[in-house]
Amino acid sequence: MEVGTRLGPYEIKAQIGAGGMGEVYRAVDTRLGREVALKMLPAEFTADPEQQRRFRGEARAIAALDHPNIVTIHSVEHIDDIHFLTMELVKGQTLEEMRQDGGPALPLFFDLAVQLAEALAAAHESGIIHRDLKPANIMVTDAGRVKVLDFGLAKQQVADLEESATEVHTQAGAVLGTAPYMSPEQVQGQQLDHRTDIFSLGVVFHELLTGERPFRGDNMASLLSSILRDDPPPVTRINPRLPGALADLILRCLDRDLGARCQTAHEVSVELGKLLAADAEPVASAEERAKGVVVLPFANRSSDPDSEYFSDGLTEEVIADLSRVSSLRTISRNSAMALKGTTKDSPTLARELNVSHLVTGSVRRAGNALRVTAELVDARTDAPIWSDKYSGTMDDVFGIQEEIARKIVAALEVNLTDSEEHQVAERPIENVVAYDCYLRARQEMLRWTPDGLRHAAQLVDEALTLVGDNPLLLATRGQICWTEVNIMLAPPEVGLARAAKFADRALALDPDCALGIFVRGIVAGLRGKVEQALEDVGRAYELDRSDTNVLTELCRFSNAAGIPDTDLLERAARIDPLNQFTPFVASTHYSLTGQFEEAAVHARRAMELAPAYSMLHLLGAWQVAEAGYRDEGCGILDKVSEALDGTVAGSWAGFMAAALQGDAEKAQSRLTPAARDAFLSDHFAHTMASAYSLLGLRDDAMRWLRISIDRGFINYPYLAELDPFLADLRQDPEFVQLMVELRPRWQALVARKQF
Repeated sequence: MEVGTRLGPYEIKAQIGAGGMGEVYRAVDTRLGREVALKMLPAEFTADPEQQRRFRGEARAIAALDHPNIVTIHSVEHIDDIHFLTMELVKGQTLEEMRQDGGPALPLFFDLAVQLAEALAAAHESGIIHRDLKPANIMVTDAGRVKVLDFGLAKQQVADLEESATEVHTQAGAVLGTAPYMSPEQVQGQQLDHRTDIFSLGVVFHELLTGERPFRGDNMASLLSSILRDDPPPVTRINPRLPGALADLILRCLDRDLGARCQTAHEVSVELGKLLAADAEPVASAEERAKGVVVLPFANRSSDPDSEYFSDGLTEEVIADLSRVSSLRTISRNSAMALKGTTKDSPTLARELNVSHLVTGSVRRAGNALRVTAELVDARTDAPIWSDKYSGTMDDVFGIQEEIARKIVAALEVNLTDSEEHQVAERPIENVVAYDCYLRARQEMLRWTPDGLRHAAQLVDEALTLVGDNPLLLATRGQICWTEVNIMLAPPEVGLARAAKFADRALALDPDCALGIFVRGIVAGLRGKVEQALEDVGRAYELDRSDTNVLTELCRFSNAAGIPDTDLLERAARIDPLNQFTPFVASTHYSLTGQFEEAAVHARRAMELAPAYSMLHLLGAWQVAEAGYRDEGCGILDKVSEALDGTVAGSWAGFMAAALQGDAEKAQSRLTPAARDAFLSDHFAHTMASAYSLLGLRDDAMRWLRISIDRGFINYPYLAELDPFLADLRQDPEFVQLMVELRPRWQALVARKQF
């Protein structure tokens, strides 16, 4: 439009911008005497009445955001066949202009970045996705306030075009997004959610801090290929003076894996806020400052592929030895084994696991002959630090294992305490044949299958025949019995009694046998004695921190007892990041403390890490539904029900999905007799109570609530106040009385923890 012309009551003063979404003008609203911005929409954008109606609805939703960091939309108008928006006129400069001027100083970057993340968080919570986030769409006012422009206005046309990947590609730079800032899923024309904005946010951050975009190409095809294929360089590689923690955060925003990417803009804002509060130099804990090491699974070079259990077992034993060294942060066995066969390079693993060093190795076994190689490398540079080869027989395996651990410790210039010296030299099973049986049994037990557990029990029994009663073997036998109950292969009364008997025999021989104490604790937990479970599992953790399964159970019992421990969660995240149960105990922690949105983020991550549908998906889906995403939760449960059709877990999944839909008749029909009578853990029994509460079946809800408490779910604050699905039950006199009875038991545990 020409400057000086009128559009209804608006007098055009100057053109201030143009793009795929239309031209933008500075104008004066002559009725109010105020300056506004007018965005003229292309005719094709509102080509038919249906598009006009949908666009107006979208604009009204954006106008309702009312956030200080999102430009305000005043109205959607139509004059003389011209469709336009009237918006707040923002005076200042765009981040694109600021970048061209050399970029903001680091303190200012943090301030702007936090505001930008908060704007995204507010929009995402209202269901609005930007889809074209870039420096040119972000203004900074003269007072230093961030204002995000064009928020969500591309959403409708994207929805119309998403079915065609070709159109998505060819529309780059228009309403579908600007190519250098597009997420991989956007490039591929896939269904988008709020995480596409988080990827674009990472690109914006990277460019502001370095002056360079993380993905580049000589033409459109090579640029889009780079987004889909290339790992972005950390900002510290371009500017070493930037904080490493900031570089890590940006890389998490830019992760191509949706599950590994930062899940919410709120999460990004919180992390940025911590860095800003610490002047971009966050203070690390003693454990975070410790050197970090991951032992990658030793390769099996034997001619017999069945010998893989031995190379895995040797890997596990080296990890266990290193885990006992307090000045090392050693990635757990669970997460290390998840890296078997990885093709990621050392710097990538260093960044993703936050470790300084990697150990690799191989094992060749032929009959009784044994050959082991091991190498320690600087993970950030891939430079070798130490390597060695060991030849001998199976009789030498303990010495080789100990020697590798000691050489690694020496190469890292770490000093062992007297206690650590003793632990590294400890040999709980002297007989190498029995030790071989033990390694096989561990491998089979961790499969968590009926055949695997049966074979594991046979191997441990064989080892016990060879050496007689041995604390580690007896405790392992008890752990197998407990696992059979936990996955519903054995009746609770019989299985738990056998597990307890094995644990008692182990502890009679060695009262400080960590695994024996642990088994005694988890048996108590399934019997509803959460107080004893916490005491025993906590003691086992003090004695041996090398087994992260102990840490996971300690987190779980703390959550059920209503005395959540954030320090335990943080340690689990540092040493066991690739284990599906690490984000699951985190999601449970956040769920049971009323932080439902955060819980949903971690629950999704846990389900993405899980190799197959399981009970974890049932509870994870429930946590997602608690956060308000009921349709998503139902969708997950329907898939589990279909995948596990004919099983107890499949029946429960169908019941829970129907409960979320409020369909009592359908829910009851989904429960098979086996599912109705199956033994349920404390947490899942509580979930059943919540499901029945949603269905309005008060008697069933109260019955399951009492069962869950009897089995150790005594989290009084969550039951009495926080669980959203128990809301309709809280005025019931029987419920009120049950909470009166429960509160002293919970308070006693709180008091014990405080002292």
